[in-house]
Amino acid sequence: MYISVNQNFVKEEDVHFGSMPWLLSPQGGTLSEDIRANAANPVLVDKHLEILTQNANLLKIKLPDYLNVGFVMAQISSLLTRNKLFQAANVRLILARNPENGATETIITSQPAGPGPYELNRKGLLVDVFDEAYVTVHSPYQLNQFCQLVNGMAKSAAASRKFDDMLLLTDMGFIVSATDTAVAVVQNGKILTPPLEIGARLDVMRNVLANAAELAGYNIDDEALIMQEDINEADEIFLFSTAKGLQWVAAYRNHRYIHKVSSALNEAVNHILFTNNFQFIDKKV
Repeated sequence: MYISVNQNFVKEEDVHFGSMPWLLSPQGGTLSEDIRANAANPVLVDKHLEILTQNANLLKIKLPDYLNVGFVMAQISSLLTRNKLFQAANVRLILARNPENGATETIITSQPAGPGPYELNRKGLLVDVFDEAYVTVHSPYQLNQFCQLVNGMAKSAAASRKFDDMLLLTDMGFIVSATDTAVAVVQNGKILTPPLEIGARLDVMRNVLANAAELAGYNIDDEALIMQEDINEADEIFLFSTAKGLQWVAAYRNHRYIHKVSSALNEAVNHILFTNNFQFIDKKV
């Protein structure tokens, strides 16, 4: 497999990350953004770059002069073609500040993601709430290293307890996200997602979901404060991210859920991202 490093395509095995551990480490200023592509065409690159730029400004990371929408789209398309990923692919754009010279390294990796657009998982996920440590609200979730530590603890707990994922809590008891994805709860036909202000994951899929909800005829509240009691009373729960799309939850403890709304939203998401007859609208999320 090829990867892109600072505008150049190289074979992955020829890149010695061991001698440059800061490239793929959250220490010292590293950012990453997952981008979806289909038929070697990345989607919503401009929205992903907006998030990267915002976070780079917070971390005082200077973006390379060449890093713009046109470059990223062309580089991703060429990378996917070299890797023969002509169907769906997940692409990761990584920015890493080199502590040796202060320069910003740009790495783009790719991996196959199935035969086409997002597919809703056939088997629903089993989840629980992780309450051994809490997400703190000091900065965007992905920039908060303490939150990343909590995330790692929750993943370990999920694996040891035979769950697919864990839902994370703030110290006020609000549901904020799952370990690698955002979370949504459906109650009485309304979609509830936590606000960014309490630490919810910032992901382009939040905006896509807002468009999809409107297209599918559902109301969405993206500033909902969701408690564990709300999960007990929910009609549906699903997780979402750019990398994984929508994933419906089958069970939380003794509660079982359907996937009517998440199925409809998944179809709407695919229509938005992978057809040419939908005008994407920026939503306030």
